[in-house]
Amino acid sequence: MDQIFRLSLWVIRRRIRRVWGLSAVTALGILAAVVLLSATALYSQVLAEAGVRHALFNQSPSSLHIKVLVQNRPLGPEDYGELRRIAEDKVQQRVGNLTVGQERFGRTQAGMPLTTNPAPRIPPLGSPAGRPFFMTGFDEHARTIEGNWPQGEGVAGPGGVELEAVIGRRVADDMGYGVGTRLYIIPFRTAPDQRIVLDIVGITEPIDPRDEYWLGYPSQFSVQTVGEKLVVQAYVSEHDFLHVLGRRFPTAVGDFGFNIFVDPSAITASTVSISQEALDGLETDLNKVYPRTFVFSRLGLTLDDFERDLTLARVPVYVFMSLVVAVILYFLILIAGILGRSRADELGLLLNRGASVPQVCGISLLVEGALALASVAAGPLLAWLITRYLLLPTFGDVDGSPIEIALSGEIFWIGAVGAIVSVAVLAASTVGRALAGVSEAQATRSRPPAVSFLHRYYLDLLAVLVVGLIWWQFQQRDGFVASALASRGLEVDPVLILGPVLGLLTAALLLMRALPWLVRLVVWLCMRAGPGWSSVTLARLARDPVLPSSLAVLLMLAAALGVFGATFQSSLSRSQSDQAQYRIGGEAVISGPGVKPGLGDEIETIPGVADMTP
Repeated sequence: MDQIFRLSLWVIRRRIRRVWGLSAVTALGILAAVVLLSATALYSQVLAEAGVRHALFNQSPSSLHIKVLVQNRPLGPEDYGELRRIAEDKVQQRVGNLTVGQERFGRTQAGMPLTTNPAPRIPPLGSPAGRPFFMTGFDEHARTIEGNWPQGEGVAGPGGVELEAVIGRRVADDMGYGVGTRLYIIPFRTAPDQRIVLDIVGITEPIDPRDEYWLGYPSQFSVQTVGEKLVVQAYVSEHDFLHVLGRRFPTAVGDFGFNIFVDPSAITASTVSISQEALDGLETDLNKVYPRTFVFSRLGLTLDDFERDLTLARVPVYVFMSLVVAVILYFLILIAGILGRSRADELGLLLNRGASVPQVCGISLLVEGALALASVAAGPLLAWLITRYLLLPTFGDVDGSPIEIALSGEIFWIGAVGAIVSVAVLAASTVGRALAGVSEAQATRSRPPAVSFLHRYYLDLLAVLVVGLIWWQFQQRDGFVASALASRGLEVDPVLILGPVLGLLTAALLLMRALPWLVRLVVWLCMRAGPGWSSVTLARLARDPVLPSSLAVLLMLAAALGVFGATFQSSLSRSQSDQAQYRIGGEAVISGPGVKPGLGDEIETIPGVADMTP
């Protein structure tokens, strides 16, 4: 083993002295493979992180919060205490890491008739319904514009209960109620003498109707419509609702709920799937204990839309990564061929001195492995610098905290894959040269083949057929992605992703088939009409056209990759803009209950309106 290492050091020194240029190019190729693959992985992470920030912070904050509603539960405090304990435990287990606050609420059913007549009889059909409710934090986010908040505790008696309550300003305006009004709610039509008496002691309104506390709209301050019945809501204290009303009418049922306030910045690209599973699992867990439990939130749909958009945005990233890999592999294969020619003497010397083919290949593997290890160590760091200072600024200002780019073990593994593939290509070339022997190498050098291996067996024509088949499949599916039947997301077909790569390589193969003919034609013309000094060089070029043709193809692939990389970010931004405009439908959108069928004719008469579509 010590001899092999000393021999490897001798080989390294010899290559540095004699073919240092090719060795430097080889090291640069391995480093490029590591850097580009690592940078692509980092860019994909930044794309996902910026996408989830954009998806969450462009939504209304109130729509991302979670509302848990448990229907048809007894109003008694014992049952509610057990419900609260179980619900809070499930919320903590599932979405505790996203939660920054929580409020509780409870309300009676919406079918209890309401009247202002103190007589103990059933109100007529069509009369409004009364709905006492409680909500923690209500008095902190609303103010009294008349009267005061409930101060005394409710009273329960043989005829029912009597509670102090406040109503919203819109309820007071619409129904004609005021401070001092007494409302009588009949919980059971079969017992009209049992009543819930509400003494209105205050009129309230929200301090800030746009506060996240109201989850979008403060409906507690206005008359609601449930079916065909008007429902008047009145706020009472939590103690009166549970310990007075609930204990007096233990057979009455109502709805209880929890408003869970979510911090969107707690969700990252790596935790999107976990958050979706947590939301689905929360509703499932609660329904196992309390049927008819619902979890309302726009968060799940927002994350679904984000994953769909991310899949569409990552398609060009995958295409770019495949193009990078293809170009690098072609570059390394070309370098391996050139190195094989230059190392023929070295391999012959080692074989003639008694070294076996595995020993020769092992020595070469140690040499290229040292370059690969150095590339894996330095490549991800260079990729991080490129992503941090060149690619990240192209995303502009991103909501939330700054995007942190971390060099994780996954990035080093991806870079290591590029180094391993590079070393494998170089090792395969060494094995082929070692197995061929010195005599065959000398014969190839004296009479180089005029046609490459791929063209000798018409494999380029086979590649044309494969590309045609993939293109037909692409046309049939109208893109790279398709909807998955077993899930709600999209799936990317890897065969179609490789289509552009195969198309580029096929074009390169066809170009390599045509270039030798073109070279021979140029040489024939120059040797008859050109100066004499060009005859020797052109004759040598015509005698070995494969290598210059391969270099020309490499330039073509590099140019194609450069154009793709230069237009990638702008094309992605334009795609997102077009999709957003398509969803909106126009430069200006008018919506709401005031939109009438004849409004379109009026809009078209406005100066500056070019067109209108309903």
